[in-house]
Amino acid sequence: MQILINETAYTVEADASVESLKLMIENKEFVPTAMIRLVNGATELEGGSLAANGVESEDMITMMLEVQGGMRKKWKKKRMRRLRRKRRKMRQRAR
Repeated sequence: MQILINETAYTVEADASVESLKLMIENKEFVPTAMIRLVNGATELEGGSLAANGVESEDMITMMLEVQGGMRKKWKKKRMRRLRRKRRKMRQRAR
């Protein structure tokens, strides 16, 4: 069957695993498999086969990058303290 991922066509078998599809994408797009998130409609493709995840022929699958967000806890704690101090000073000046 043929599926579209971000306007690029891939020919895969229905019983192919999601991991093998990610490897195909890595070979063609040069994006590491650890960073690839595949979404079919509103559902994210987890492990297992494509047919088990509800992927059919000619489906459009969206590829997103898995990006880790947020700050380290130590930095976040320090920044929050600074912001609290700054807000406290601004309230004192407003009085």
